[in-house]
Amino acid sequence: MARIFRFVDILGSELHRINDPENKLPIPEIRQVISIGQSRMRVESVTLERNASSASNVYYVRVRAAPAGQDD
Repeated sequence: MARIFRFVDILGSELHRINDPENKLPIPEIRQVISIGQSRMRVESVTLERNASSASNVYYVRVRAAPAGQDD
């Protein structure tokens, strides 16, 4: 089943969307600092929504901006 990662800010606005049809990307962990392009974000929560009709799992990754140099 394909995965879609939807990165949303603390207000719920989508910042990035990544399609992972071959399930190769790791699922982000809470407090992990991730980079997408020039954006650095700290993961606040990860929620899975299964969608049988579209044969995909959607991961909502709630993030907060992370200052440069913060790699906890």
